[in-house]
Amino acid sequence: MTQLTVRRVDESWVAKAKAVAAERGVSMNTVLLDALAKGLGVDDSQRKNGLEKFAADSPEDFGEDWEETMEIFNTVDPELWK
Repeated sequence: MTQLTVRRVDESWVAKAKAVAAERGVSMNTVLLDALAKGLGVDDSQRKNGLEKFAADSPEDFGEDWEETMEIFNTVDPELWK
């Protein structure tokens, strides 16, 4: 992936990107990449890793399945500790 710098961006665009990022709970980088892809007519589905559904801030975000989801982390494989 390439990094780039964009100069002379209107402050109102930055404010809008920050607001959208906060509303969606994502980074400004994500918002801007999505906007670029959409504006350029590029299919950015390859950019997604499929983990978005697991992103959460608290156990409540996972709903009823939190304990079940986390159970795997309560198990230690003795073979890994030999």
